[in-house]
Amino acid sequence: MQHPPNSTGRFRTGEFEVDLRSGELWRNGEKIKLQQRPFQILAALLEKPGEVVTREDIQQKVWATETFVDFEHSINTAVKKLREALDDDPENPTYIQTLPRRGYRFVAPVGEVIAKSSQDDIEAPTPALTHDVSDRNSRKRLLAGVIVGVLATLVVAIFLDLSRTHAGPIQPALRHPWMQVTHFADGATSPALSPDGRMIVFIQGPETFISRGQIYVKILPDGAPVQLTHDETLKMAPAFSTDGSRIAYTVTVPGFGWDTWEVPVLGGEPHELLPNAAALTWTDAQHVMFSETKTGMHMGIVTATESRVGERDIYLPASGYGMAHRSWLSPDGRWILISEMDATGWRPCRVLPSDGSGGGETAGPKAARCTYAGWSPDGKTMYFSADAGDGYHIWREPFPQGIPDQLTFGPTEEEGIAISPDGRNLITSAGIRESTVWLHDETGDRPLSGEGFATIPGLGFGSMNAHSAFSADGTKLYYLLRKQGSRAYQSGELWMTDLRSGSAQVVLPGVSIIEFDIEPNGHRIAYSTLDADGNSHAWITPVDRSTPPKLIIQSPARQACFGPQGEVYVLAREADREFVYSIGPTQSVARKVNSKPVANFGGISPHGDLWMLNFNQAPDVATPDGSIIPVCRSCGSTWSAGGKYLYLRFRGSGEMGGGEAIAIELTHGKQLPDLPRSGYSSVQEVKGVAAKIDMAGKTIFAPSPDPSVYAYVKATVQRNLFSIPLELQR
Repeated sequence: MQHPPNSTGRFRTGEFEVDLRSGELWRNGEKIKLQQRPFQILAALLEKPGEVVTREDIQQKVWATETFVDFEHSINTAVKKLREALDDDPENPTYIQTLPRRGYRFVAPVGEVIAKSSQDDIEAPTPALTHDVSDRNSRKRLLAGVIVGVLATLVVAIFLDLSRTHAGPIQPALRHPWMQVTHFADGATSPALSPDGRMIVFIQGPETFISRGQIYVKILPDGAPVQLTHDETLKMAPAFSTDGSRIAYTVTVPGFGWDTWEVPVLGGEPHELLPNAAALTWTDAQHVMFSETKTGMHMGIVTATESRVGERDIYLPASGYGMAHRSWLSPDGRWILISEMDATGWRPCRVLPSDGSGGGETAGPKAARCTYAGWSPDGKTMYFSADAGDGYHIWREPFPQGIPDQLTFGPTEEEGIAISPDGRNLITSAGIRESTVWLHDETGDRPLSGEGFATIPGLGFGSMNAHSAFSADGTKLYYLLRKQGSRAYQSGELWMTDLRSGSAQVVLPGVSIIEFDIEPNGHRIAYSTLDADGNSHAWITPVDRSTPPKLIIQSPARQACFGPQGEVYVLAREADREFVYSIGPTQSVARKVNSKPVANFGGISPHGDLWMLNFNQAPDVATPDGSIIPVCRSCGSTWSAGGKYLYLRFRGSGEMGGGEAIAIELTHGKQLPDLPRSGYSSVQEVKGVAAKIDMAGKTIFAPSPDPSVYAYVKATVQRNLFSIPLELQR
């Protein structure tokens, strides 16, 4: 079907103008960023304004040729992003109405923008949705013709683009289908190819950082996966030796240490290769490169032989809280790509000389979370797995000079990079991850957060410090709901659900928060945000928004929390170290509380005289005289609101939760139980346990004043390995 002679392919609805020919969305003359899949859903809805478009229809139109299996999550995510672009409230929609278990309906009036002359456009208003059916069907036929013509134009443009250098981001799935490499029910991550490209090693499981999954190896393309490990250790970053006979991988140990183990490709018992060595790779037959912890959490990149002979530093982050976790050597051996963290979260990737002569510069998308990188075989292109605001996707950048270019798009996320020796394919772990906040009480378990990626402060991997997410009376729960990306581990708008009525509302609209605490009386919020350079700043504001937010201290600061008298404590930066500052309710200037730097301030005790120092899953308590009291090992700890209970969560690291949480009742005004000299090492050592909670499937645990009531985060992840053809991207 062709366009009507006077059709421009442009339509107006409310403040928005949609150009189906260019795939662009505008709001009052300003272009709105909208990814391809959400735009295709918008086009499908505009084809049938006022009518139901089923989820099956959307699947066939938008994902007809895709191999991903979790369409439910994919559609939910894409519709969420479309609503965000239209600033549409799903509870009170202006544009897109949800029909539960059926589909969606576009409910706003739609007008076509018709060309009047070369200088002017006029809008041809379509009938309101209450007009007769024949008018609506006429408009539907018109829009159907427009959309078919636009899709034909796009197909022609894509095939023309294949014959010249790629000048802009285009979804690879439109050009050539991805090939699914693994088919696990829960997932596969961390791919690495053998030197000849014939085998791939990976970790079975959904977690992309550290995982309790097992190491598998598979002959490409259709060999059966072979399990090489059979243990419960936490693993990361498998890699082949230069001759392809061995696989090295990282194991995390109690206290969050990092060691390298290896296992023969043909099978055998794994054994330790190097202690205090993470993400090890071979640079040649005799030398390796790995991450080494220096002091505290400070981690740098070093090189040595397998016996650690001739070890030398290559890169050490400037901040004492920097952690260079992974590294990739260029084919000519002169450059290194690095992914690193700081106290806030993942930083952009970095490229630097391999001789250690300089700190290099950021590479890939700026101000993005970058977890994986890699080189093309000729060393002329760098590839990255980075989150620049719309989830983790694959990016590339010409080396040594060029502009980052996004290669993959859509509701799925792609983490991990393994480039084939011929440079024609890239293998990554692609899938969907969603996170919801749940409540457990006497009625059972129920979800509280709606669409989006939700999280709470609590005990768990990547969580904010465990300040109470409940109000002091336990009737309200506060949590973060993310609508756009952030470099922080957790982020989002602050929401509150009234647990009595079930009603939910946003507390600070439009503010992306990375951590927060609620004043015991419920009047104020202390929170942290990130600036454009990735620095954290601490603020305080009334819950009712009666006055503007106030910056607590001018220097970068994080981990703001309230004391028992309404004073606010923050961890503020001085040069490359951090110190605790506090400010009282009537004070205007924060004062320095301690003279010694603090690695990770975890909160203040109920009486206001003890600090919880949560570091590397080994929390300690600092007393007023400066002495340190170990609380537990391989665990997290926090006080309940009101201080009646001390909560401990014993667990290994890992994104998907697990372990066991316990509540210890504190009697006679005590703030700590009678602790062993070196702290608790297991649940079995603890006496006076008031409650035990199984943490299976719970990523973050947030206690309330009552041990029988708690909140937790439940993550849903489905991902597998896919091979993406790169020769079509050039």
